[in-house]
Amino acid sequence: MIEPNGQNILIKKEGHTLTIVLNRPEKLNALSPALIRELLDSVRLAAENSDLRVIVITGAGRAFSAGGDIEEDLIPVSRMSPRQWKSYIQDFCEVIKRIYFMEKPTLAAINGIVVGGGLDLAMACDIRVASDQAKFGHGYTNMGIISDMGGNYFLPRLIGLGKAKYFAFTGDFISAQEAASFGLVEKVFPHDEFEGAVSSFAEKIAERPTAALILTKEAMHKSLNMDLDTSLDYSLNLQSALLDSEDLKEAISAFLEKRKPNFIGK
Repeated sequence: MIEPNGQNILIKKEGHTLTIVLNRPEKLNALSPALIRELLDSVRLAAENSDLRVIVITGAGRAFSAGGDIEEDLIPVSRMSPRQWKSYIQDFCEVIKRIYFMEKPTLAAINGIVVGGGLDLAMACDIRVASDQAKFGHGYTNMGIISDMGGNYFLPRLIGLGKAKYFAFTGDFISAQEAASFGLVEKVFPHDEFEGAVSSFAEKIAERPTAALILTKEAMHKSLNMDLDTSLDYSLNLQSALLDSEDLKEAISAFLEKRKPNFIGK
């Protein structure tokens, strides 16, 4: 069961898909401590709900997220001691880790401007899709600071070290098309079709064999830090858990009967 919407977060469930909406449009969905706390609760509840197969994160209005809120985040942080700041930032980091390590597939639907911590949040998701009107900015170095929400981990892995340095060093904004050419987003949709396209894309993933997607995600994440032999052994062990699954039986039956499979995620 998903709890009611909070003040800074909206939650919409459709079928097996849960959409989490950052809901501070008047602030371009800037990240405040209150928003982060609500997002952390929403992500935790989504992870625990066995009926959900896909989690979508997006923003209300014309932004995905403009990063840290100047008045509620950056100015207070600038007055903190190192010890206070390290305590303060824990919830922000916990959100990133919970999204990245969530078993279920996660999708960042980047509807508009995305900067700084907002971009880190999007990069923590498995897949990023964007409106053709979206704009992407590193943000941190423009404020004289560095990424503290996973950007230094995610960005080089997604687009390569050279492009990551270029993006961070120049502070330039790039278009959705440029982001796609960099490898920062996987798909760009026309802005006036964006919401429907995201819904269809999420539904397509939700209809897939959930257990196989979960273990594929696990194998890919673990294999980033393995040699080939270790990855092969690890994948074989995971595969053994799927060989008697209901979804495998359904896939074989559907193939033999020349019909679309109806996966149940088990």
